[in-house]
Amino acid sequence: MKVAEQRSFTRAADELHIAQQAVSQQIRSLERSVGVTLLRRSSRRVELTAEGKVFLADSRRVLSAADRAARRVKAAARGEVGTLHLGYTLTTVWDTIPRLLARVADLHPQINVEAREVFGGDIPDLLRAETCDVALAPMTSYARGFRRRIVRREPLCVALSESDLLAGRRKIELASLRDRRFEVWPREMAPGFYDTVVGACHDAGFEPVLDENAAGNTVWGYLARGRGVALINNSLIEQLPRGVALVGLASPTTSITYEAVWQRDDLPVIERVLAVAAQLADARDWR
Repeated sequence: MKVAEQRSFTRAADELHIAQQAVSQQIRSLERSVGVTLLRRSSRRVELTAEGKVFLADSRRVLSAADRAARRVKAAARGEVGTLHLGYTLTTVWDTIPRLLARVADLHPQINVEAREVFGGDIPDLLRAETCDVALAPMTSYARGFRRRIVRREPLCVALSESDLLAGRRKIELASLRDRRFEVWPREMAPGFYDTVVGACHDAGFEPVLDENAAGNTVWGYLARGRGVALINNSLIEQLPRGVALVGLASPTTSITYEAVWQRDDLPVIERVLAVAAQLADARDWR
């Protein structure tokens, strides 16, 4: 390429800081390997043949592609390029996940996050099968071999019927609900959320009466009809269905802790996304 640009073996050799003879030998070797004459030599100048012009154009494209590939490989090693399969549970849908995905897209547009909602109880199997690379869910216990990192703590509130006498209060003591039935998904479906609710009640000094037959939107229907109460994360306040009120807990407040859970250590993109999550948590005082 240098000979073609300079149209001189001498000037090309000077720019490359090698002997002119070495340049000439490399060109002759290249011409023998491709079987065509690439340069037309004269006593005054060197010019590309028609074949040489084609070869030079293609060579530039190949070198440019190789350079791009090298840059992308280095970026992938830093976790700045690639695809991340992210699983998340219902509690993170309305605030945590949207903000995280938006921040990743802003800071690292070459990271493709394929996110899908999952049940917390399925997370270990999804990670082992590598269907998910990392999952975001309420804190719970896991078998050995899983790595974990806290992403956010969020206040819990009491969800109950708008017709409930307690719905008009500014704050509710959790202990005052000891005789109420708590609507909660079964532990096999949502272990982290289940553990958080039961643990909060234990900390308030009572064993909760649980209705574990409800799941999905049936919980909202039960609450609206006054069948029971529930502890839910504060970010769901904008998504409450008709007939359900949300009241804060009196001090000491109770929080739900979300953590990232993963198993693979060969995906730098995981650490990169978790670093973004940590920046977001600091910016919004999530932890």
